[in-house]
Amino acid sequence: MAESFALVASFFFAVSHILVRRGLATSNAITGAFVSLGVAVVNLWLLVFLFLPFQKLQTRAIAYFIVAGIFAPALGRTLGYVGIQRLGVARAVPIVSCSPVFASIVAVLLLRESWPLQNLLGTLLVIIGVAVLATKQVEQKQWRAGDLLYPLLGAVVFGISTNLRKLGLLVENLPLMAAAITATTGFLFISVLLRWVRASGGLMLSRSAAGWFAAAGVCNTGSVLSVFYALSSGKVVVVEPLITTNPILSIVLAAIFLRDIEVITTRVIIGACCTVGGTILILTL
Repeated sequence: MAESFALVASFFFAVSHILVRRGLATSNAITGAFVSLGVAVVNLWLLVFLFLPFQKLQTRAIAYFIVAGIFAPALGRTLGYVGIQRLGVARAVPIVSCSPVFASIVAVLLLRESWPLQNLLGTLLVIIGVAVLATKQVEQKQWRAGDLLYPLLGAVVFGISTNLRKLGLLVENLPLMAAAITATTGFLFISVLLRWVRASGGLMLSRSAAGWFAAAGVCNTGSVLSVFYALSSGKVVVVEPLITTNPILSIVLAAIFLRDIEVITTRVIIGACCTVGGTILILTL
């Protein structure tokens, strides 16, 4: 069951990346995060009111989910969307999706878990993949090396958030409540952040962008729910590699639906495969 939820999450993540990229053509990253998260929050709380008694919301696990929500989706998704805007789906998504590497590092440092040879080889493969993705080509749209920091930082905060989510679910195994609280925290955080970034664009919502971002929000509802249900019923080392396959699907979908705004080169495909393959190698012991 956990594997099925993880694969569903991977699919929804990939579709949402494509929808967001379309919306970013006439908007900006923080608007995409704000709208898509807002739609997801409304959907998730409707499900909570329909299927969970109010008493279930009175648990100390909420603290874990609130802090997890600040890291991701709030910071993680915003950084990821900035990466997509500056680097494109095919280049940014695989980098963000190496977050399980950072999740493993956190586990090693805090939980004293082992770091065997297979993990080291996987980490090396991820580094190679990121390096390939970071290599510019003359015919591609210009971007700065500093732009790579956005998806990399997104991967770090997603990795931290994953550990916090799992800790919360160990305290109280309520994935629907966890998804709603985490998404709500992220939405509130981004709402506050919007007030600080008005000078650099702030909320930019055209009619076409609103449609794309709203559709992405519906997909994000499915992806967030699927992630929490997968974590609640399975091990991180099983769930994370399956969710991490979403960049490959994102690249396939981008090649089909984003041909007018993105060029999928052989280098991008190789880099994405190395990044995803290395992440899976790390987590499939």
